[in-house]
Amino acid sequence: MKKVLIATALILCTSQFTLAQEQEEFYVIRDNTTDTCRVVNSTELATTQKARYKQLGQYATMDDAKAAMDSMLGDGCPKSE
Repeated sequence: MKKVLIATALILCTSQFTLAQEQEEFYVIRDNTTDTCRVVNSTELATTQKARYKQLGQYATMDDAKAAMDSMLGDGCPKSE
């Protein structure tokens, strides 16, 4: 019985961890000081100085955010190095 409970708990924890990872969001932000743009994840966004940055978009994947940032480059949004 203990083995079944432990196995069930491991399966539930693993699936919840996987779901939590998939819900990460990515943001294109513009640094108002240097006038450069970059992509950050939701964790980085929480730790940045929010007054210094302007959020330009929110995306589900890093690829979507990078593609959106590349399309913004012609609008005065240079990519940070």
